[in-house]
Amino acid sequence: NRRGFTLLELLLVMAIIVVLASITTVAVLKFRENSSKDAAFTQISMLSKACTAYNLNVGFFPNSLNDLVTLPTGMNQNQWRGPYLESRTVPLDPWGQPYVLGASTGERLIISSNGPDRQAGTQDDINNDR
Repeated sequence: NRRGFTLLELLLVMAIIVVLASITTVAVLKFRENSSKDAAFTQISMLSKACTAYNLNVGFFPNSLNDLVTLPTGMNQNQWRGPYLESRTVPLDPWGQPYVLGASTGERLIISSNGPDRQAGTQDDINNDR
């Protein structure tokens, strides 16, 4: 009359647990990466709309994203009509880096994030130039 588990049974159960934990970890990490990219797209869209509103009021796009929340030097409050962001601060991207304000395409500015690798000019960069 035998009681308990054999070493082989314990190793099999542990192997199953390790496989399930690895699959879950990969799925969670992929989900986090996708949600961070979605958040960056949403923030870039919000910043782009704020830049468009700035352009409509002032007549040109801001020189920096900080011009959306603080009165630029040499401009009066009646011309500026800001701040253009509800939070009154320029957000950082989901990876803790500042958004990059690029060149104007005529009707809008290109705003980008360096993405998860935090390196400019790589394949994971996110911007509103679509």
